[in-house]
Amino acid sequence: MGQVKMIEGKNKSESGQVALVFIASLVIIIGAMALLIDGGRYLVMRSRTRMLADAAAITGAGVLDVVQAGQGNFILDAYQAERKARANFTTNLDDSPDYADFSIDSVQVLGNQIRVTVTGTSAPLFGARWGLNYSATVVSAARAGTGISGEN
Repeated sequence: MGQVKMIEGKNKSESGQVALVFIASLVIIIGAMALLIDGGRYLVMRSRTRMLADAAAITGAGVLDVVQAGQGNFILDAYQAERKARANFTTNLDDSPDYADFSIDSVQVLGNQIRVTVTGTSAPLFGARWGLNYSATVVSAARAGTGISGEN
């Protein structure tokens, strides 16, 4: 019947295959980790941009024009609302991550509404080697009102 031959030793054409597979796997794993780290940094920067814009808008919405409020009109004092929103932004900026830069682009006050635009920018930790940057611009609005709606 048929005899099974045992192959002894290594086939020279297959030498080094494990090393190539290991190196390719290592490159893929390191690339995936770099994407995860840079993606996490972007999400933190975007979240912080949103928080800065929201806090500034809510603070600015708390400044009513006292004369108008006495007449039943809930209108913001434009100068004070912008001043308070910018001061709140500057105060909260101290708690921001060091790897990101934040700027308040505009503050608009229209009647009883304030709109604050904030931009956050950062260079990714690994993508910076290739000149990549990411940024997030957030517009947040708050409104002065006569009370809480929807409550019974």
